[in-house]
Amino acid sequence: MAQIEEDMRLHISEALPAALITAMESYQFFLEREIPDEAKEFKAHHEACKVAIAHIELLIKLAQWADLIKDDDQEDHKFLRMMIENANAEIQKR
Repeated sequence: MAQIEEDMRLHISEALPAALITAMESYQFFLEREIPDEAKEFKAHHEACKVAIAHIELLIKLAQWADLIKDDDQEDHKFLRMMIENANAEIQKR
């Protein structure tokens, strides 16, 4: 069982940076679109933004579970920490 968990952590560590980048970029792209005036479309737009934020938050929690945010000087850990800090900052703005 420990080997399966370690393999999963390795797989997640390889995929997570790209997933975070994609989620942040698509959220930013969607957020910059013109917000509709009609109530139904306005509501759908804001609900889509909430879903995107929830997705980013789950990716951050996944990184924490997988212990990928280590406080060391390895480049991949620094990069991931920076991405998560940026994602958290964006979430706090909303």
